[in-house]
Amino acid sequence: MDQEVKKSSKMESRAMSRVSEEERQSWVSIAFLWIGTMICIPMLMVGGMFSASMTLSNIVLAAFIGFFICSFVMVLTGMQATDLGLPSAMCATKAFGDRGSSLLTSLVVFVAQMGWFGVQTATCATAFNTLMALVGINVPFWISCIIWGAVMLITAVYGFTMMKILNYIAVPALVVLCIYGAYHAGSDMGLTAMMALVPETPLAMSAAISTVIGLFAVGTVINCDYARYAKSRKDAVKATFIGVLPAAVMMITVGAVMAMSTGNYDITSVFASMGMPAISMLVLILATWTTNTSNAYTSGLAAMKVFSLKDEKRPLVTMICGAIGTLIAIAGLADALSAFITVLSSFVPPIAGVMIADYWIVGKGKPENWHPIRGFNWNGILAWTIGSIVALKFSFFSPALDGIIVCCIAYVVLNGLFGKTAMAGKGKMSVEEAEESVSA
Repeated sequence: MDQEVKKSSKMESRAMSRVSEEERQSWVSIAFLWIGTMICIPMLMVGGMFSASMTLSNIVLAAFIGFFICSFVMVLTGMQATDLGLPSAMCATKAFGDRGSSLLTSLVVFVAQMGWFGVQTATCATAFNTLMALVGINVPFWISCIIWGAVMLITAVYGFTMMKILNYIAVPALVVLCIYGAYHAGSDMGLTAMMALVPETPLAMSAAISTVIGLFAVGTVINCDYARYAKSRKDAVKATFIGVLPAAVMMITVGAVMAMSTGNYDITSVFASMGMPAISMLVLILATWTTNTSNAYTSGLAAMKVFSLKDEKRPLVTMICGAIGTLIAIAGLADALSAFITVLSSFVPPIAGVMIADYWIVGKGKPENWHPIRGFNWNGILAWTIGSIVALKFSFFSPALDGIIVCCIAYVVLNGLFGKTAMAGKGKMSVEEAEESVSA
């Protein structure tokens, strides 16, 4: 009877355990999840910000280069997840050790994604309040945060399947509406005039690329949570590049075009001025909904590892993460978005750097060379620390990219020196043992 209930339930409870071959999804399904994630308000905001200090052609170029770099890193971590069928928290149990992954990797991703949930919930609540004001209804901001935090959380609680359905419905509509927004905003000025605009104080291309990479820093690690469902490495590559790159570049370009046309960098105001305020606010709400579902989902998975909880607790844990994120939204984290992105770009991508070095350089990209490590792999933790410090204080190009490169080098060197000592943890353990340890 219990097995029948499990099979009939549509609520995903898979958290730390390996994804079976029967549970694998088409690359199109995974790509649609990433497309839904890319169609978000922060992308539009960054495009608007760039429009004040870059030409339109340079904005498109910076967005393409920045997200190509992000996608490349995501592919490396994602193919590992496809090989192993495991989420990011478990994929990191060799590079950082079982306990190191729990207390470092999962904690960083947990805090980052919970923070993003708060930022996006606040944005959605603002758009909803603007929509309600059009019909003469004033809704307190905190009530809107609670309402939309709950709505987006329910989608995340039901997991991968529900997220896939939401994106299949929302993404096509969002793409059409955003293209219309760009067309409407650009019709007054014209594309030729926009292309001819030259800012008085131009932003360096390297700085723009750095901002783009930092904007999606978390994606370099959490791609494992989705790519574990891919049927092959080739599918993981297609799902990542096709799911991330076109949509991300389009959204930043749309934000830039609308801002250039109106001279207003407040995306909510720009959309409201397009002549269809009600539809415009619905666009903002749907955009934050598709993205925030992903934030809550991955935050819940990371929390499972941090607190060593059983798979069936995932729905409850996701709800708790979303509730905390909603409180963060009410507290006003969205007002500190720039500082938040800076911190994320310094501390999250170096995690991917250590994982890449461990699996692709030390382990030669072979699943048979990978295994969880008991306790703490101090080589990985020390490499992450070095990379994060460089990214935060001594960056020479992009904090996120610099951190990844430095971590890769540091880990290879440290593993070569101390890979067979107590620095590398307390010995091998099987995946089954690791699953049991995090479910105890």
